Amino acid sequence: MEEFNTQNANYDLIDSEIKEKIAPQLGQERELFSEFVEKRASVKKAVDLYDRVRRLEERRLALLQEEDEGFSDERHQITTGIPIADAHSFSMKVSQVLKDWNFPGECNVYFEKDSNDFVIDGKPRGSRGKGLRAITHAAITIGLMEYCQEHGLSHPGFVVLDSPLLAYFKPEGEDDLTLQGTDLKECFYNYLIKHHATESQVIIIENQHPPTDVENMIAMTIFTGNPNEGRLGFI
Repeated sequence: MEEFNTQNANYDLIDSEIKEKIAPQLGQERELFSEFVEKRASVKKAVDLYDRVRRLEERRLALLQEEDEGFSDERHQITTGIPIADAHSFSMKVSQVLKDWNFPGECNVYFEKDSNDFVIDGKPRGSRGKGLRAITHAAITIGLMEYCQEHGLSHPGFVVLDSPLLAYFKPEGEDDLTLQGTDLKECFYNYLIKHHATESQVIIIENQHPPTDVENMIAMTIFTGNPNEGRLGFI
């Protein structure tokens, strides 16, 4: 037992001496190792950046060479516009929206590629009065949202319409006068309430109040322009 205690004491003494001599050196080695690891990461990042620059430079030179050689591979030509099949389907959607709004005429709609706009009943949309352009623009906007939803395409699910019923309070020419006395305004609001009350949202900025029979079915905010009455304005 006495020998064991002696050996144990010697062990503790040697262990203490080792720790006293080695510990400072071990700490320094650990610091150096950490510095090497950080340096290695920094060097690797720099090498990756140089490699990326090299590849981009090679790509740039290749594109310049293709341009100099008059490269005209059809695979590299950019196609713009709406495919014919999609344009037809979308036109049918806009036509149906206009019919549901009781828009005057047959509501035959097709997309004209050259003007990049729609033709309604044989007349370019852009050639109509300001009021009819506003309501047809609204039909296209609503139709696009519905088309995207029906075909699983990306869409935020809300639209903003600025004065879509302009022809009612500020007609411009004979075209806009065709809406006078029609129920398009009532059909317009009833359609939006029926089709866009839950799954989507339509924000309308308009100078005329909606029909009284739908006011309790929509969220309406009146901007009075008077700081002492109601809400002054949007901002």
